Parts: sequence; C-alpha cells; structure tokens
Amino acid sequence: MVFEKRFLFFAKGRTVTEEAWNKEISTMHVAENVFVSYASLTEGTMVSHGYSGVLVAERWVLAHGSMLAPVLSRSRDFLRFFTVLNSGDLTTARASEQLFDDLTFQIHRNHSLKESGKLVAVWKCPLLEETLENSLKNFTFEKQHDFDRLLLPVFLMIKCKSFELSDETIGREKDSTFVESKQLGGESEVTDKAKVKQVLLQLAKQAAVGKITKGAIVELVSTPFGNAFFIDSVSRGIIGNLLGTNQCLIVIDVTSFPGCEGSPVFLINDCGRRNICGMVIASLSRYRGEWVNCTFAVNLLSLLKRILQSRVLKDDPRCLSCKILPFTWRSLPEIDTLEKSIAIVKCGPNWGTATLVDEQSGTFITCAHVVTMAPERKIKLATCIMSRTDEFEWFAEANLIYKTPTERPYDIAVLKIDLKFKEPSMKAIELADTDAQKGEEILSIGFPISLKGRPTISSGIISKTWRHMFQTNCCVHGGVSGGPIVRRANFKMLGIVVCNVALSNDSVLYPRLCMAIPTTVFKKPLDDYLRTADPKALEGLTQYDKSVASTWNFTPFLPSSM
Repeated sequence: MVFEKRFLFFAKGRTVTEEAWNKEISTMHVAENVFVSYASLTEGTMVSHGYSGVLVAERWVLAHGSMLAPVLSRSRDFLRFFTVLNSGDLTTARASEQLFDDLTFQIHRNHSLKESGKLVAVWKCPLLEETLENSLKNFTFEKQHDFDRLLLPVFLMIKCKSFELSDETIGREKDSTFVESKQLGGESEVTDKAKVKQVLLQLAKQAAVGKITKGAIVELVSTPFGNAFFIDSVSRGIIGNLLGTNQCLIVIDVTSFPGCEGSPVFLINDCGRRNICGMVIASLSRYRGEWVNCTFAVNLLSLLKRILQSRVLKDDPRCLSCKILPFTWRSLPEIDTLEKSIAIVKCGPNWGTATLVDEQSGTFITCAHVVTMAPERKIKLATCIMSRTDEFEWFAEANLIYKTPTERPYDIAVLKIDLKFKEPSMKAIELADTDAQKGEEILSIGFPISLKGRPTISSGIISKTWRHMFQTNCCVHGGVSGGPIVRRANFKMLGIVVCNVALSNDSVLYPRLCMAIPTTVFKKPLDDYLRTADPKALEGLTQYDKSVASTWNFTPFLPSSM
C-alpha cells in the first residue's frame, strides 16, 4: 500500500502544498555526514580522536557527546561540568569559556576540505536519560568506557568556518540572520542560543519529513573507527524497534563500528530519496555480557521537540505538531499483523518467543529449551510488558502439549491456552508450504535481550539451507528463540529460530549467524495434531535419525554442544 498526498499539513488553518514544501526544503542545507576530529593530551602525549558528525547548516555541526569521553577521562573540570549539567537546558560554551577555549575541532567535509570549529552549545536530553534508566538499565556501552551513562544523552553544537560558501549560500545565511533578529526583537538580542535554535529548527523541518516505523529502510552514513579514510561509508538496514519515552530511541539492525557515534541516519522512501531521521548514539553495546549486534540512534524529531521549546518554535509549529508526507512512503501493515502472531513465553527464569499457529484452538509453538522447566514451573504468555509499570498488556497461562527431549532435534514445544483467555487481536501466522531458498530475503521477529516493550524485527537473507535446517544472517539475540522467520515477499513463515552460533567455551556468541527449523519439517505433525487433537501426532517432531542429529550438532566438521 502506498500513501499519496497532494497536500502536506495543516497549520493554523493553512494548507501547504507539496510544491511549496519542496521549495522551502530546497532553500535549506540538506543534512550530511562529516568527520570531526580533535587532539587531546593523554599521559603527556597528544592523541588525535576522530568521530562522525552531522553538518546541519553550512557552518553548523551537530555532534554526539561521546566524542568528549577522552577529555573527561583526563579533566576533572570537564567531568564536573557534565555531571552537574541540567537536563533539558541549552547551555552555551560562552558561559564556561575558560573550560572550552582550548577545545578546537577539525571538521572534514571530505578528504580534502576541512575547517576548524569551536563548541558553541551543549545540552542533555531528558528523554534519553529516562530511557537509559528504564529500557536500557542493564546495558553497557563500550565506546564511552566509564562515561556511558553520562554522555549518551549529551549533544554538542559546533560552529566552524564556512566551506567555500557560494554567493547564493551567503545570501541565504544573511537572510536567515535577519529573520532571526526580527523574530527576537532586534539584532542586539541575537544570542548564541537563538542562533543554535534557528539552525535546529531547520533540521527539525527535515526530520519531520516521512514517518519512522518498524520495518522502514534506513541508511547510515558514517566514518568507521573515526578514520577519515572511511568517511561517508554507507550501510543499510531496517528499523527494528522504537523504544523509550516518546519513542526517542531507534533500534536499527545495521552493524556499525566505533567512531560512528554522531553519524546521521536517513529514511529511504519508495523513490529512493532519503531524509534524515536520527543520529547514532551507540555502536557497540552489551546486555548482561551478551554482545548486542545492532545500532542505537536518537529519534531527532523527539530530541528537537524537547529542545525547541521557544518563541522561535511557536512562530513555526509545522514541523513539530503536524504529520508531513512530502514523498510517497510504503505502509507496512504486514508488520502489525506479524506482531500480532507472537507472544513472550516465560517459564521460570527462561524466556523466548511463542508463535501462534492456530487461532481456533489457541495453539502456539516455541523452542523446547525455553520451557525446559515445565511442567514443574508454569508457562506464561504475554504480548507486551510495559517499560514503566512492568505490567502485562495481555497475559495467559499455557499448557505444555508436547516438547522434544533435551539435546534432541528439533527443539520444538507445542503450547495451548484456554480460549477464554485468548487475546482477540492475535492472529495466527500462515505457514509456508515451500522450502526456504538460499539468498531469499527474510525477516525475523521476537523479544530479544529484554522482556520489556514490543517485539523487535530484523532483516536478512537465507545464508545456507539443509533438509533439516537453514541458516540466516538476521540479527538475533537471546529471547528470540521460537520466533518466526518469514518471507519478506509474503510474510509466510519459513521456520522458527532455535539458536545462534557460539564458541565452544561460550565466550563469544555471534548474533548474525543463527539457525532455524524449517516449517516443512514440523508442518505435517502440527497439522495432524490440529486435526485430531491427539498429542501423539506430535511425536514426529522428535528425531532419532543420526543424520539429522549430526546436522544439528555440526558434525563431523565442527563438534558443538549447542
């Protein structure tokens, strides 16, 4: 389904046409990636540090606070400044001029063009602070070392010399300053704060274009490892989830690298055009020791709504209060349907994902290792656990109908709930009746890492197939076991996720190398059970064939205890 709009938004009774909006956008500087570097004194040696940033206007760069981690590690004054920084307040560097005076950045627009820059303003986002405390409480972020919780919600505005400005650009900047002065009641009232907010308002207008939704295609433009050699490296993926207060945090199934913090994230529309929507704030993270192979970005519109609570904002409320659709964007109703086909399954301390395969009987499938403590421990199903209250959106106890023995393929369990407790909105997933094909595009969905919040999706392909197993490169973490792998073309289920590949000593787990049970393996026993209601029909889910066991144990090539 494609949305087509000939008008964009209503603001104070005005209808703004697509042509008018495009004309306004064309006069703005389109946000782009830059490489930001500076030098700091570490143990008596000058060390250069490199990071990504976003050029939001010809002379203005928005950067992430993580780039100042090396400075905080050697300066108590800097550490004290950011420790007492008021959340939500825009603070100018002029107010602490002595502290920031020696901090000079080099802004690289490409390999040959660079200019020096100075820090103008800094602020801490209260939305991200609250999200860190709730949704990401048990996460650690490797880039910021000892200052992850302190610097993750922090953003910087750097002003640099102009990059060979054209006469037309110079004219636009003069006009912008004139408008800014007029709005604030005279040129003498134009302050650093006002200049920063005027620039951020232009960025907000761009960030308001399009709609951030799960499954939307995004592009990350970055400078991996903070090395100018890699400037403007591009990678693509999808939005896997939206977390936190006002959905301020975007989870992207794109692998990024140290130094990518501060990189712009762009939505890609149906026509291939891109528009900025976010900024990377964490490339590497762990959850209770498990490597999380996805990227966290701030939702720029949520961020800017909070900081632009000013007179300037009230004069131009369009980008912050209205839904704008200047391009054609594909709707993803299938994602909503897919979410309605799964539930969290919890048994004792273990949890995973359960997939509804039959609405009439309330039958789910999951992995046997998720419910290994049943029937001694109760099996609970839920569709969502609220982050703030820890309450279930929907909850039901399930009966264990059948599970395969421990360490025996295929690691499947069949569950059933009393229909009087069934969530009415839940829909059974449709099973594919043809085998997964190597190279075909797929999606995975489940409840990775944390029980709280709604399910996360990841895109990938079928990497390899066997008769009794297939391999994918979807980004899968603990908690997705039992979740479906679906064809991207028609959202039919090709199989269920069973495990990741890990080193034999469990020191490293690889989130993008996961194994799944093909639907064609369990479809017939499941259909027989649904037809007869006889649990004996499910005995075909347990395999004693040595070749099947060998495949699932990766022998004779890679003996594994998985």
